[in-house]
Amino acid sequence: MNRISSQKSQGRLAGRNAIALLACRVGADLLNFLLFLAVSRTFGPEGTGEYGYAFALAGLVYYAATLGIDEYGVREYVTLPPERRPALISNLLGAQVCIAIVVMVLLLGYLLITRPSPQMLAIIVSMTIYQLGAAFSATLFVPAMAEQQMMPPAVINLLGRGSAFVVTGVLILAFNWSLYAASAAFAGGGFLMLVLALRSAASFKARLRPNLSGQIVLDGARTLWSFAAVGLLGQLLNRIGVIALSLQVGAAAAGIYTTGLKLVEVACLPLWFIGVAVYPRLCQAFAHREGFQRLSRQALTIGFVLALVLAVAMYLAVPPLLVPVLGERFAGAERVIAAMAAIVLAQGIEIVLGRLMLSANLNVARAIRITVGTIVCVLLTVGLTPLFGINATIAALVCSYLLVDLLYFGNLFGTLRRRSYAPA
Repeated sequence: MNRISSQKSQGRLAGRNAIALLACRVGADLLNFLLFLAVSRTFGPEGTGEYGYAFALAGLVYYAATLGIDEYGVREYVTLPPERRPALISNLLGAQVCIAIVVMVLLLGYLLITRPSPQMLAIIVSMTIYQLGAAFSATLFVPAMAEQQMMPPAVINLLGRGSAFVVTGVLILAFNWSLYAASAAFAGGGFLMLVLALRSAASFKARLRPNLSGQIVLDGARTLWSFAAVGLLGQLLNRIGVIALSLQVGAAAAGIYTTGLKLVEVACLPLWFIGVAVYPRLCQAFAHREGFQRLSRQALTIGFVLALVLAVAMYLAVPPLLVPVLGERFAGAERVIAAMAAIVLAQGIEIVLGRLMLSANLNVARAIRITVGTIVCVLLTVGLTPLFGINATIAALVCSYLLVDLLYFGNLFGTLRRRSYAPA
């Protein structure tokens, strides 16, 4: 009886956390979308392409510097005895500082090769500072997320991201600032998130000084590489189309594609937040074979239905609103945006299966499979985009996600089937 009551309590807590995360993230993404509208209507597809290109590069920095620590850290935090938890955060921060330095060196090399304009460089630098603040904040939020006190991190994320979007939009619309000058507000938002996240971690008695011991950093790199690979390659999987269109076709095509990706991201938010909210429960349930299998079946059923509904909604509802909302310069892009609804279905299934694989300690297998999908996507995108344009870019992303879904499914349920026949 007590076990049933505990499961119901955990279910209610997961539900409340999902609602809190969703509400705050939807609020931040609504502000992000309003800024996106301001950029689109003020600067047209070309300005949108520049904005999307800078965000794509900064996003790669975020996922490389994050190392998947938020996902790994939550899983480890809930299994460690209380006295060892403060040291975990210090160790994770040490590994993160080292990888962030490496990432910045690589970004500098890329910029030296591509030689962006001074205005484009200013946007990239501001957004990179913003994403680094968000990356370190994700590590500092591990104690709160593991303890399922998810409201404070959600609110802090809303404040940091929201301030960047609001200030940038006001500078563009009210003061007629250029995009590169107004984007400096993103750096301020990143600093704000970092300061508030430090206070959050301190409230859980976490050690905030990064442990830069060589052995700790090496052990962290060995442990976290698979989580980091998933985050970075997943971002590359999504953003290689923006980069290819910017370099091979033009800023206008990249702007239309960026617009579609933004809509896909918004459509997939419910799946992502439900996964984050139930993640601690899934990690604990993996110790009990039958319970985890039952939760896995429920997650797949609900996730597939929800992904399908969201994809259909985007296909039917978004194209008629494109010109009235974004402006006349987006006329003719309706068919492209409608086609990108297929990404919602394929990516939505990947979100569900990926969370289940993490819960089942299959992070290395997940990294290998998403590596395969990303390589396929890069080859298809770079090879076909110059020939067939944006349609080839969309098709490459959908096919790559479906390949990853198939590989995830076979690996996850093959593991569960072997576990079912293993001795207790």
